[in-house]
Amino acid sequence: MIGLAAMDPALAETAAGAAMAKQEGSRTIRVLPLGDSITQGGRSDRPEYTYRYPLYFMLKDAGYDVDFIGSQRAGLEESATWPDQNGMAFDADHEGHYGWTTAEVREHLQEWLSKYPAPPDIALIDLGSNDQEADSYQTAIVEPLKDIVAMLREKNPNVVVLLGHILANGRKARSIRPLLEQIARETRTPISPVETVLHYKNWHERPGLPYSDTFDWAHPNLSGQRKMADNYFAAMRPYLDRLQSSEVGVAHRAQSE
Repeated sequence: MIGLAAMDPALAETAAGAAMAKQEGSRTIRVLPLGDSITQGGRSDRPEYTYRYPLYFMLKDAGYDVDFIGSQRAGLEESATWPDQNGMAFDADHEGHYGWTTAEVREHLQEWLSKYPAPPDIALIDLGSNDQEADSYQTAIVEPLKDIVAMLREKNPNVVVLLGHILANGRKARSIRPLLEQIARETRTPISPVETVLHYKNWHERPGLPYSDTFDWAHPNLSGQRKMADNYFAAMRPYLDRLQSSEVGVAHRAQSE
C-alpha cells in the first residue's frame, strides 16, 4: 500500500480533499467492475488478481470510501486468493465472467442489477475481447454496450460509465477502437458521463519480454494490472470528490427511492 507521504503532489492533494469531504459528511461510492476474464481473474497458478486489486487500494489510499459491488466474489478457480495489504482486506465483489461476450453480459445484467444493495455510481466496463472474431461488431459489441449503458441508467440516471478499450494492439482490436469512441459520443449526457479509457496506450501484450504486460497475450500480469488500475483511477478522479460529497449522496438516495 502506498502511504500519503509517498504520493505525488497531485494524488496527495486528492487524498486531502477526499478526507475533508469525509469529515464534512460523505457517502460510499459504489463501483461496479463489469467484464469478462480480465475483470474476474483468479487462476491459482499465477497472480491473476486483475486491475481491481491495485485499484481498490489506490482508491482507499487516496481517502475515498468505495464499495465494489457485483454478484461475484470468486475468481475462475475457487482456490485463488487476493491477499490483504497492510492489514486491509480487499473488497472482492465484482461482475466479471471468464470467457463471456458482451452480449452474454447484457443478457444477465438486468438480473444482477436487481440484486445489488444499491445501484452503481461508477461502472468500469471491460468487454469486447471475446468478440474480436465476431462477424458483426455492430451486433456483438456496439448494440450490447449501448443496452448496458441504458440498463445502468435505469437504476441510476447519474451513473458514470467508463468504457475500457481492449488490451491489444492487433488489427481487430484497432478496428474496434473507433466504435467505442462512437458509443461514448452518442451515449454520454450532461448528468451521466460516458468516457473511454485508453488501456492500449503504452501496452505490451507479447509475453516473454521483460516489459510484457500479459501472462499469455490477453490476461494482464502484475505490470498490466497496475497499468489498468492507473488508467481507471485517472479516469475516475474527475468524478470521485463530487460523488462522495454529502449533497450528491442525498440526491442519489432520492433517485433510488
